Amino acid sequence: MELSVVLKLSPENRKEEVEGFVRRHLEAKLSKIETRWGKPLAVRLSAEEQTNGFVATLSLMGEGEIVGKHFGDKLPKAVDGAIDKVTRQFEESTQKREGKERQRRLPVNGKVPAEF
Repeated sequence: MELSVVLKLSPENRKEEVEGFVRRHLEAKLSKIETRWGKPLAVRLSAEEQTNGFVATLSLMGEGEIVGKHFGDKLPKAVDGAIDKVTRQFEESTQKREGKERQRRLPVNGKVPAEF
């Protein structure tokens, strides 16, 4: 997994351990998606501190791009919210793709042809 983390934080929150924590947390949460996707992922997290909280934007780039954006009062909550949104979108796209493949395998009227 190719992971890039961009943190735009205030000086009191800009610490090495914050970026390390966020990076480890993302790798743990998104490793399951990468195994289900079956292809290497490029992940980009952009987190910005605002006056009343944090905004986290998470992008997964593989076959297509899935983006999740979430606002939270603390950085871990904002990151988790963005991960949840991306995971939900990934699950929906996977279900749609698998459903289309199943429909292609079935005959039009839902019955197996007589020659089989």
